[in-house]
Amino acid sequence: MPAAYAAFCAPRRDVYTRYVAVRLGCRQLGEELAQAALGDLAMVWSEALQSASPAALAWNLLRSRIAARSSCSRGKGLHRVLPADQADALTLRYRVGVPLGQAADLLGISDREMAALVRTALRGLTDPACIS
Repeated sequence: MPAAYAAFCAPRRDVYTRYVAVRLGCRQLGEELAQAALGDLAMVWSEALQSASPAALAWNLLRSRIAARSSCSRGKGLHRVLPADQADALTLRYRVGVPLGQAADLLGISDREMAALVRTALRGLTDPACIS
């Protein structure tokens, strides 16, 4: 694989693994799906480099792997009550413990967009009308 692909994947593999483990409750499954999603990325690497955000494309590949493996189409916990982007933002920040800037980078968005996702998600969790 190209050096740029390896450099892109190296800092993401562990966080992807931890994220999936939190979402699905299994570290081994986290490792398997993180590796599979990065393998999917390898297959479209040249296209990813031409996209607006290779990180966003990679994150969507990971999400697709999780959705295909998840027994519940809507998800569990935060992913049951919040839109996917908001649930991902909170999961990365507070369940996986990723700093805001790194979480933004993983999702392929700006720090400002990440902060807005977190704020909106937290507001939604405290507003009973948004949860019902």
